[in-house]
Amino acid sequence: MIITPFTSDFYTIFPAPNVEELTEFCNKKSKSEVRNDLFSWGKLCKVDRVPLLWEEVIDLYKPSMEILSQQLNKSFQYTMFNPWLNLYKKNYYQEIHDHHEHDISSVFFVNDGVDFSKFFFYDRHILNFSETYEELMSYKNTFEPDIKKGDIIFFSSNLLHGVTTHQSDEIRKTLSLNFNIDEVA
Repeated sequence: MIITPFTSDFYTIFPAPNVEELTEFCNKKSKSEVRNDLFSWGKLCKVDRVPLLWEEVIDLYKPSMEILSQQLNKSFQYTMFNPWLNLYKKNYYQEIHDHHEHDISSVFFVNDGVDFSKFFFYDRHILNFSETYEELMSYKNTFEPDIKKGDIIFFSSNLLHGVTTHQSDEIRKTLSLNFNIDEVA
């Protein structure tokens, strides 16, 4: 039996319980609201970003936060930080990065389709392994979770992640945000 001694990282994916409301909210946002200049990050990626206020989405996110709390089997209080809408045109992508200044990150997937870019995790420990160890363990340094339109993913903010190059003419839309845990009940 292989045993994993530490559980410092996690992710969970499930259909957002209020997918229609979240989708409608995201689709109402216009390409004319793109303000890439307001973001201090993203110099190594190619994605348009629409800044949002946490007050706009907190009620939309509460049903998903309740499911996350049930899955973790813990109640907690949290602070939500300002979210943003990501718009991926053809050939747009997101470089590998993390959100280490936060506890939990989340992405809601507004749409999907043929030739859509893929969200992926990247193992920050890749440099720790020899080639023979990688062969022994059938090691892969990236992992693409199975995500569909209407899904929401929550994950440890320290997990490296990115988005592959978008190949569709249809714009890929995601809503991203971060949380800090204030208190565990």
